[in-house]
Amino acid sequence: MISVDVASNALGQVRVAISPLWESVASMQLLSHDRPVPWPYSAWAMSARRALAGRPGADLVWWIRNLSGPVPPFLTPLPAAPTRTFEEELADLRHTPTDLVGEQLARAGSTGGPGGSRDPGAWLRWYADALEDYWQVALRPYWPMIGAALREDVLLRGHTLATRGAAALLDQLEGRVRWEAPRLVLAGPTPSAAIRCDRSLVIVPLLFGRRTIRCVSDDDGIVAVSFQARGAAVLGSSKPGAGLRLGGPERGDRLRILVGRARAAVLRGLTAPTTTSTLANSLGLSASTVSEHLSALVAANVVQRRRVGGRVLYELDHTGSALLEYLDNDA
Repeated sequence: MISVDVASNALGQVRVAISPLWESVASMQLLSHDRPVPWPYSAWAMSARRALAGRPGADLVWWIRNLSGPVPPFLTPLPAAPTRTFEEELADLRHTPTDLVGEQLARAGSTGGPGGSRDPGAWLRWYADALEDYWQVALRPYWPMIGAALREDVLLRGHTLATRGAAALLDQLEGRVRWEAPRLVLAGPTPSAAIRCDRSLVIVPLLFGRRTIRCVSDDDGIVAVSFQARGAAVLGSSKPGAGLRLGGPERGDRLRILVGRARAAVLRGLTAPTTTSTLANSLGLSASTVSEHLSALVAANVVQRRRVGGRVLYELDHTGSALLEYLDNDA
């Protein structure tokens, strides 16, 4: 368990940042586990593993799997801006001081990259090249819908921050992150630690954040913490942008058998607050079709509709969440 003591002035400097680099590391950690990858990541994981076979990106997943300690913090540095591209973050990563690389690799129990190279500079070059390969194959094809889901999540968090304050925002974080004022408690297998946040707190939404919690800090009192973002259901399609196939339901998929494939996809897509157009684009359905399903789900009191600024967002209410949890075999 990690406890982050958030000073009052840092609570006034809470910000949200999207990081493709953090998302990449979290997705690699998900792939590196021995146990089956759960829905909604299972189709993505199967596709990513096939695409990575025999490539440098696969070596990177293997390296993470064989770490004897946590993934080194320098691999997910403090986000420098609310949104940056993968290429921008990777360029900064390539300039990480080699003494920091060597120190943190030793702490993580790394045996180096392929061939066992222990030279920090050589290792960093290997890692950056392999990470770029991993990104191009495993995440870049999915990034349009991942990025859209993350932006919807940030929109919701930003509205909470603006209207109800930082404490309300932190109290609503999902996953294994709990706000116990004035502390942010991160539960999980990470080594226990007490961290002081005196200057600013950055929260990083991750669609791949279910099994991992990242927490990094610097000497200036800035701390960044990841949490499970809403919207991971967009990864439920086996192919990026493949749209929704409207054939018969898959055997054992109770939700699709009960409500139909299209409406089941709409329900799963509402694990994050989203608009009609965003949901239609991610599912490959027309906006009118999605609107019709949403109207029926609102009438059935399993989905709620609300306005945030000039946008109308739909999300599951408690009944809808319970329905999805009970009937979705893999959820």
